[in-house]
Amino acid sequence: MGLLLFYFINLHGLNIKIINNIIMRSYNLKEKETYMKNILIISSSPRKTGNSQMLCEQFKAGAEFTGHKLNLIQLVEKKIGFCRACDVCMQNGGICILKDDMYEILEQFKKADVLVLATPVYFYGVSAQMKTFIDRTYPIWQNLGYKEVYYIISAGLGEDIINRSLGDLDGFVEHFQRYEIRGRIYATNVMEAGIVRSLPVLQEAYQMGKSV
Repeated sequence: MGLLLFYFINLHGLNIKIINNIIMRSYNLKEKETYMKNILIISSSPRKTGNSQMLCEQFKAGAEFTGHKLNLIQLVEKKIGFCRACDVCMQNGGICILKDDMYEILEQFKKADVLVLATPVYFYGVSAQMKTFIDRTYPIWQNLGYKEVYYIISAGLGEDIINRSLGDLDGFVEHFQRYEIRGRIYATNVMEAGIVRSLPVLQEAYQMGKSV
């Protein structure tokens, strides 16, 4: 076997070092593919340049740097109606009667290994866009699957006002079959849009994305 390998190497002008490099590159590529995750970021700020949205973009940049697959959805750009509590989806295999953008968002949700939920704090709770999104997952609430979860929350006042927003997000995530909350980013005292540009929390969001 050793003589045959030696003959093959010399016949093709190769050497052991090159072959080892080829093997290692192939191994590293397979290892990278194995750990590549499908990440869905749900940004619920009604402001396209809002603070929580900017933190989402930094999280996305960090995760992309490490090679993960990213999908950042800004709910404000989508047509999503309110849940009508008709329960039709419970009788027809999980098909909502509302024909809007939520269908495609749910398809992305099902495929995601990692879910990032981002919201500003409004009246001590999540934004209307986030609550609407959560309610519209009702057609698949019995099969929300396993997700690694991250929270991004921005607030115009101090950290003590975000507890109810956390409760809203936790109440949703606790309906998953399995979940693991891997990280939380809080940007507090950020009333003005875009103010996080000058704050350390922007880099924290980037680093958290890299750590996924």
